[in-house]
Amino acid sequence: TVEAVKCGAFHFINKPFELEELKKLVRQAIKGQVLKREVEYLRYQQRKIYRFCDLVGQSDKMMEIYRQIEILSKTDHTTVLVLGESGTGKELVASAIHFKSKRNKAPFMEINCASLPENLIESELFGYEKGAFTDAKHQKKGLLEIADNGTVFLDEIAEMPLSIQAKLLTFLEKKQFKRLGSGKNIEVDVRIIAATNQDLAKAIEKKKFRKDLYYRLNVVSIHAPPLRERRDDILLLSNYFLEEFSKDMGKTPKTLEPEVEEIFNAYPWYGNVRELRNIIERAVIFCRGNKVDKDLLPREMLNYKNPGVPELKFQGRGKNNTSIDMILLEVEKQIIEDSLRQTTGNKTMAARQLDISRYSLTRRINKLKRESRRHDR
Repeated sequence: TVEAVKCGAFHFINKPFELEELKKLVRQAIKGQVLKREVEYLRYQQRKIYRFCDLVGQSDKMMEIYRQIEILSKTDHTTVLVLGESGTGKELVASAIHFKSKRNKAPFMEINCASLPENLIESELFGYEKGAFTDAKHQKKGLLEIADNGTVFLDEIAEMPLSIQAKLLTFLEKKQFKRLGSGKNIEVDVRIIAATNQDLAKAIEKKKFRKDLYYRLNVVSIHAPPLRERRDDILLLSNYFLEEFSKDMGKTPKTLEPEVEEIFNAYPWYGNVRELRNIIERAVIFCRGNKVDKDLLPREMLNYKNPGVPELKFQGRGKNNTSIDMILLEVEKQIIEDSLRQTTGNKTMAARQLDISRYSLTRRINKLKRESRRHDR
């Protein structure tokens, strides 16, 4: 009996035994397993450098997001794919779906597929047995097992190695998996929510992402809008972060000066809510009074100039010596140059700023180069 306990048995019972005594031990064993799982989950949460923040916004696009979250929280098993640029709060959408669902008493586990090498992603997801590899000195449960009856959030799913994609697909189809170093199938009830800021269709074309996995994940997709498409929320979010950081740092509540509000409303926010949050945090740290003025803002924000209203540098010319086509080309050239200067030469960001495709921007640049060479002759 002592040997059995050493090998992992919960308890032992002497013969003959009463049925009620056996039932009591079984209940204790189940309760012990639940507590153990909760402890593992809390330890995992403490290891994460993560600050949970509620979704904030009242724009039309955010109201649509809330509506979709409400619907999806009532469907327990549907796989969800959250799409959106970096910094738009995809992880908050995922956690909101979980915490509003019936699964909210079970763990919400998160793994960033871009931050871990292939072997670590596999062991984090599926766990391993003692001796499965050199450093496996004891058995370890994976996130899928710890999150039983809960949700696993796979962030940056496009970065998941193809070999792990195949194993994830098998899990999605069968709802079971094997720990590394084990031949035994483990069955769990876990909801999968994945997120990416990449175009998965292009990743499939480049053979970097499995088409069958894409269809398994993309049962329902939610698009987290960039901050520039929900400008009504900029000041709302700013005030929210000002209040949160002031409270965290034990400072008096801060407010934005009117000129800072104007700068915020005009700025394109390529880093989205994350960029806004970081700027507010920095401002609260260095703010000595109760007002955040423009001196507390980053230089690139103060130097930003809206490309939609270019400062035309060419001198006005009479209709006899310059055609309207040449004037329009000069204006277009200045707008593109200003945009590229503000985005430090990043064509993708410049195209987004100008509200055109990257292909269209490249085509326009090439056209301007041809016209410039022709004019020089």
